[in-house]
Amino acid sequence: MTFIEQFEQEFARKLEACVADEELIRWVSEKVLESYRNGITAGQKGATVKRQGKSRRRGPFGNPE
Repeated sequence: MTFIEQFEQEFARKLEACVADEELIRWVSEKVLESYRNGITAGQKGATVKRQGKSRRRGPFGNPE
């Protein structure tokens, strides 16, 4: 299961449980920060991030318009 899938499931559970707004905001902030830090760590280790799907870039290196 990917990070986004796990995030969506946990987020849905928290919404169904009617978690307080402040608690939900703090949880989302922590998850975003965790993901950001993991990305920085992966970059420092020289890991290549490969994404599935088409490039969103335009021009000679991305998808032509």
